[in-house]
Amino acid sequence: MRDGWRLIGRQMWAQRGGLALGVAAGLVWTAAKVSVPKLVELAIDEGIAPGDRDAIVRYALLIGLAGTVAAAFTGIRRYSAFREARRSEAVLRDRLFAHLQRLHFAFHDSQQTGQLMSRANTDLQQIQNAVVLVPLTIANLATVAAVLVMLVLIDPVLTVLALGALPLVNVLAKRFATRLQPVMAGVQQESAELAAVVEETVAGIRVVKGFAAEDSQRRRLAVEADDLYDVSMEGARIRAAYWPALEVLPNLGLIAVLAYGGHQVIAGELEIGALVAFNAFVVLLIWPMRMLGWIVAMAQRAAA
Repeated sequence: MRDGWRLIGRQMWAQRGGLALGVAAGLVWTAAKVSVPKLVELAIDEGIAPGDRDAIVRYALLIGLAGTVAAAFTGIRRYSAFREARRSEAVLRDRLFAHLQRLHFAFHDSQQTGQLMSRANTDLQQIQNAVVLVPLTIANLATVAAVLVMLVLIDPVLTVLALGALPLVNVLAKRFATRLQPVMAGVQQESAELAAVVEETVAGIRVVKGFAAEDSQRRRLAVEADDLYDVSMEGARIRAAYWPALEVLPNLGLIAVLAYGGHQVIAGELEIGALVAFNAFVVLLIWPMRMLGWIVAMAQRAAA
């Protein structure tokens, strides 16, 4: 697995310019997204509460501007990420093909063509997915950091209540990665073996028919397909066990926030705009936390 990470790391470093553009666009997107709840807070406290129409219009325009900036830089980030991902896939596929061309006849005699074809396609697609994740992951981490700062500035106690489940999320994510990695490696291995059977049957169809071996090949294919199904379902069971928890735990903090924050607003210790903004920040934090499980799964599959 370490060799897989080194390969991905070297390729990313070779494409650092394009990836840096995606990361920069992601950071601008983060700044625009994080500014919206704060603008909503100001609109409520300085516009709606005192009945200042000019302030309402001003902050509404600023919110619209922030949304426009976020939308524009989302497009730039996604384009940069997918462009670099496709480029890395093409470069690695060319390198793999050139390497196969240099190998001795003995290697090709001992290897199944279907296995090599699967590795040249499925495995490289997983690496491409890992490259796509780079700007997305950095933008999500920046969002989490910025949101945490804003939450603490509004109310440290509310922040503790809202984020109390994060240590458990971290533990679950680590266990999820540990259990999923060998299963994902098994999926790729079984996919390659299935492709090998299909390739051998199609390439040698005259021999298969000449020896009336259709039933034998059909049974071989059924065995490989069942093996792939079994290991894929094991991965599905692991995801089903962990993903719901990774998604629901960040939402539990909202219950405590509404209870404690509502009491503070009633007691006059917290502005209503601040509570609304706090809830908006917590909601903004949920999506990166939900993405955590998916990012872990994709990264493990790429490194496998």
